[in-house]
Amino acid sequence: MNERRDSQRVPVLIDAVLNYQAHVLVCTVRDISLNGAFVEGRAEALPYFNASVELGLTVTTAGETKQHRIPAKIRRLADNGAGLSFGDVEMDAYFSLVNLVYNA
Repeated sequence: MNERRDSQRVPVLIDAVLNYQAHVLVCTVRDISLNGAFVEGRAEALPYFNASVELGLTVTTAGETKQHRIPAKIRRLADNGAGLSFGDVEMDAYFSLVNLVYNA
């Protein structure tokens, strides 16, 4: 498969939630970058391609735990999850992503 990415993804295992309208899907972030992530979850529970969602995750950096809500769109659907492309990421969440990606 030809995957188009603007930044490197790193493997992680982070429990997260995917919010879509009134639905909440518990999932696991399998890999992440500054621009997106792949989340594993039940395929039948995932929204449709190009749906606007929100990825909620908790990240610990330098001993400090922070919760982030990152707007995203579903850009790829798979049997075991979905590829997400992040929208406008708040500065605090962006710095947490930088820490995750470059210190993993």
